[in-house]
Amino acid sequence: MQSRQEGQKYNIVCLSNQIWDYPLWTNKKHVMKRLSEQGHNVIFVDPPINTGFLFFKHVKAGKWNLKRILEWTYKDENITVFSPLNFFPAFEFLSKMHAQLISDLSTKKFDKNLKTILWVYHVEIAGIKNYIDKISHDVLVYDCVDNYPAFPKYDTLEKKEKVIKQEEFLAKQADIVFATAPGLMDKLKKYNTNVHFMPNVGDFDKFVTSQNYKKDLPEEIRNLKRPIIGYTGAVDEYKFDAQLVKKLAKDYPNYTFVIIGPLALKDREASAQDIGLGDLENVVFLKSKPYSEIHKYFAGFDSFIIPYQLNDYTVGGCFPVKFHDALATGLPVVVTDLPAYAPFEDVSYISKSYNEFSQNIRKSLEEDNEQRIKQRQWVAKDNNWDGKVSKMLALINELTNK
Repeated sequence: MQSRQEGQKYNIVCLSNQIWDYPLWTNKKHVMKRLSEQGHNVIFVDPPINTGFLFFKHVKAGKWNLKRILEWTYKDENITVFSPLNFFPAFEFLSKMHAQLISDLSTKKFDKNLKTILWVYHVEIAGIKNYIDKISHDVLVYDCVDNYPAFPKYDTLEKKEKVIKQEEFLAKQADIVFATAPGLMDKLKKYNTNVHFMPNVGDFDKFVTSQNYKKDLPEEIRNLKRPIIGYTGAVDEYKFDAQLVKKLAKDYPNYTFVIIGPLALKDREASAQDIGLGDLENVVFLKSKPYSEIHKYFAGFDSFIIPYQLNDYTVGGCFPVKFHDALATGLPVVVTDLPAYAPFEDVSYISKSYNEFSQNIRKSLEEDNEQRIKQRQWVAKDNNWDGKVSKMLALINELTNK
């Protein structure tokens, strides 16, 4: 693998669809963090934020200091984060303004001797053509990590068609397209011949250390009844299968199910009662934990589950980052039957029904041993973020060196 200090360097503008200080670590943050560590200049652009109730709630909570409010920028290590604000709903007009500000910021921050990549995740952003036109770049990357038209917010044919056309436009304009799931790759090949399958991977170096904390677990899980079945990540109605988890909790009343992450319903904050998991004594909900601490909670799990629904969104383009993170800890991982897991059937328990999922939890505990732990960790080590970023850069280098 290429060392972090070698290779061609770039200026990179990343248009993200999740804010940098979102409590969960996403593929965008993993990729951009590693690019920055390798010496590339990175400007991470948050999705434009509407100045409504939620924004002022964040200000009140101290997430926006005066400098960030005035300048819309802040630094996180070597990454410059730009957080554009929408003061009124003229989004097409505002996109031109935001694009110009990003262009000005890149002129100020970037090395003029390096080529610039415009790396787009946010296919849904209003006025995407304005960003492509106004932000000077040598390479346009579309990094597709979701099946966006299947999001529940696109609940009418008109809304769905709009995002489909926008994605088609971006994919056709892109010099190179990356796709994290087989369904996404098949779809995008209709628009671009230079599409590459780049599945999500895990932070092996971080999560392999989880075992070191078994004798010093976080206080919240230290005294919970075992076995502990864990889940981390967002709990929302279009991915997370609350009814499956409810069945599991009832099937195993002597097991403890620990769920770490934000609860949402229709993209809004929710309670356990709202999502149908209230009044279950053996289900413990913990709030989102800092990324610097999350691997310590894995040390307290006996098995890890990803209870996702099977629908257009998940089947068509979902590959959870947490899958390889969990394998890196050595934990047995029980999942629903998403296409992305097919290559990993030897190191996970793929479940085709509620009953099979339930049986696989018990099976995962009974079969667990040192040999299986090492096998999972070997696979996780081969599927890490440094390796993925190196593959992406090698393909981009081929383009820029032609």
